[in-house]
Amino acid sequence: MSYCGVEEHCGVHVNSTALVEQFCAAPPGKLYCVHGSSGVFRLSLMAAGHALVHGVPVTLVDGSNRFDLYGLAEFARRAVGREGRPEQVLRNIFISRAFTCYQMEAVLTERLPAFVRAKQSPVVLIFGLLDTFYDEQAPLFEVRNSLERILRALCALRDEGVALLLASTDIRPASSARATLFPRLAGGMDRVYLLTEEADGRWSLGRDDGEWRIHNPLGRTEGIYGTNRTDVHDGAPAGIGKLVQVPAGVTQRRSGRAG
Repeated sequence: MSYCGVEEHCGVHVNSTALVEQFCAAPPGKLYCVHGSSGVFRLSLMAAGHALVHGVPVTLVDGSNRFDLYGLAEFARRAVGREGRPEQVLRNIFISRAFTCYQMEAVLTERLPAFVRAKQSPVVLIFGLLDTFYDEQAPLFEVRNSLERILRALCALRDEGVALLLASTDIRPASSARATLFPRLAGGMDRVYLLTEEADGRWSLGRDDGEWRIHNPLGRTEGIYGTNRTDVHDGAPAGIGKLVQVPAGVTQRRSGRAG
């Protein structure tokens, strides 16, 4: 099934068919990153939607509080049509939230590998992996070592046939030393995509094969924890570092209504 109209569902005005097809194509094991504007989170969810509507379990690790549960529910309703049951689609997504860099490492290196094997979840989304790594309270040498351990764990999952898609907004860290974290992360990916906004307000998505730098071409201020924008939704409740299933009944609520 192809999602040529995915941009209509996720609100990102960009032809994302290429990303969806590449992410879902064989061989299954891959490690992709899409970065840029806040639209990367909606775009990533829609890429994973290809797996969800086919009954494939998807695991999401959210380090930026950007999971839009109600937007995904709306997508599920449209994808299954009038005769389908969108709750069956949402039953296949599992969510964990991490609020510190230490929690993020624990989830990705310890809990996630065992979980995807137990649930047979071949698709993993990771939102804002580095967001908490920019916190100056965590020593730089610790976060650098943590990132290396995470990259090894992600590569191991890829080698087991898991498709991983990392989504990250471009954030300018307070210290120049931490600005090297994203280039290191991007350098460990199989492919990197950049989502940018054009002069006419439309979005464009393209392969990013050059040097990766933290930049903010639009002059916007992105909050480190990703909670200062109006497109944030408080989705399925999850304990810190725990992987939980989307609760039943969420498909009855409309997108944009938190609570």
